[in-house]
Amino acid sequence: MDWELKLRQYFEDELMSTDDLHKYLPRSTVVSVEVDEKLIIDLIVFIPDQIFNSEFVNKYGDCYVVNDQKQLPHVFTRFKDYQWLLNDFSRRLAIALWIFQNAIIINDPYDTFRRIVQIQSEMFNRRLTDIIRNKYIEFRSDRHNLRQAIFHQDKLAVDILRANVVKLALEILILANGRPYPYKKWLAPEASKFDVGHGVLESCFKFTNEENPSKIMSWSDELVSKTSDVLLANTNLPAQLATEWWLYLK
Repeated sequence: MDWELKLRQYFEDELMSTDDLHKYLPRSTVVSVEVDEKLIIDLIVFIPDQIFNSEFVNKYGDCYVVNDQKQLPHVFTRFKDYQWLLNDFSRRLAIALWIFQNAIIINDPYDTFRRIVQIQSEMFNRRLTDIIRNKYIEFRSDRHNLRQAIFHQDKLAVDILRANVVKLALEILILANGRPYPYKKWLAPEASKFDVGHGVLESCFKFTNEENPSKIMSWSDELVSKTSDVLLANTNLPAQLATEWWLYLK
């Protein structure tokens, strides 16, 4: 299905026909940030800051949504300003960049959205090495804490730490290939797009499915080894980071 065409049609036929909203839309950016054809479509309307923070907020508030359940799938539309978009990048650069690089642009009359995404992409590239280094240190720290949780037979702590170790391993894999990473629910499919991803994912499954506490650390060793190999093969980070990561703690 051509979702771009379908969403443009929804924009023209439904949103633009809403009496109270249509005057804001021609000057605004409208993007779809998620299309789940069996569940929901998420749209965001970015209204120019000055208009949003005066006229629009005074009338609708700053958390206005249209929850259109007449459509299949349902369409959920949020209304924000461009400053909200910039703040989202500031809070979670890698995830926000993945979301908005993959967004379907329905309306962007002045290319404001495209320019913001391009600027943030350049910032991501400048900061990428630091982002990966910090992720790797967190990855190794949680794996280290896992050993203690296993020793104390704290199953809940083990499960929490295992989940975060896997999450971080997949984020590092994607980052090391020069790409931003998605929400947690899309990490595995995104990681599988890379040649080395299948090996790392295989280790993730072994690690998370293991019930024997004495074997959990062994599978974690394999995951650390594969993740470290990806890190060193695809970045300029020093090899010492993989062997003496604690020296890089801040």
